[in-house]
Amino acid sequence: MIVDCATYRDGVRQDTAHDEQSLRAALDALEDHEFIWIGMANPRVDELSRVASALSLHPLAVEDALEAHQRPKVERYSDHLFASLRSVTYSDDDIRTHEVNVFLGEKFLLTVRHGGESLREARRRAESVDGAMSHGPTAAFHAVIDTIVDHYEDVARELEQDVEEVETSVFSDERTSDSTRIYRLKRETLEFRRAVLPLREPVHRFATVAVPEEARPYFRDIADHLARASEAIDAIDHLLDNALNAHLAQLSVQQNEDMRKLTAGATIFAVPTAIAGIYGMNFRYMPELSWHLGYPLCLAVIGSLCLYIYWRFKRSGWL
Repeated sequence: MIVDCATYRDGVRQDTAHDEQSLRAALDALEDHEFIWIGMANPRVDELSRVASALSLHPLAVEDALEAHQRPKVERYSDHLFASLRSVTYSDDDIRTHEVNVFLGEKFLLTVRHGGESLREARRRAESVDGAMSHGPTAAFHAVIDTIVDHYEDVARELEQDVEEVETSVFSDERTSDSTRIYRLKRETLEFRRAVLPLREPVHRFATVAVPEEARPYFRDIADHLARASEAIDAIDHLLDNALNAHLAQLSVQQNEDMRKLTAGATIFAVPTAIAGIYGMNFRYMPELSWHLGYPLCLAVIGSLCLYIYWRFKRSGWL
């Protein structure tokens, strides 16, 4: 459905009715430096078809906008551009991406959002800058991309904080099971990468060919933010690899320590087992069995040997 629709004349917002006839009338009435910005959220096929008919959008672009599983991309048609973007949110080690499709024409901007946060923030930011909307739909397009990319950097910072928590846990003295969380973070980082990396080349191209020319520095700024987000993703992935390797190495060390302790314990218990086995063979002629102090002497020998073995293992660091 249409969640917001407004015409901008000399950068000033004028609300516009949502029906197809009103949209066509508003488009026909537009003059130079005037444009209409239509915002849709989770539209039905008939709703988007009516708007697409009014704006004369290419049917292939409309089909892509309806199918909310597009790879981030920018495509050029005869009289408009189609851009598929992904907004990103992050919470509790879970990255969620939502598709935002944008149609950019000479006198219109249409945003089609499938889930995710509202784009009202982007519109409000653009409208709050004096004279920004007087530059036409390119300024509105910049506001949408800028808002989405700013969230990329926020998500990257939150991911870095979680990676620091994992590193602290991995190198702590406590026994932890971090491999599951590391794998989950790597999977979410991959999802994040799929949303960010495909945008770098199209945004860089906008930074060199955007019209009006005054908009190009702003797209260069977005390209710089995308580069920083991409570098952060690479750094996060590298740190997670190192954390996983360190965790596996520590697990191996811990297993070796456990085996040492088990070996030491088995060696200590082998002494009384061996002595008890010898005197438990029930032979008739065993001189020690008739000794008056044989039993306490046997216990003393067992205890002394066990204490000596324990001391040697303790001294060597096995216990």
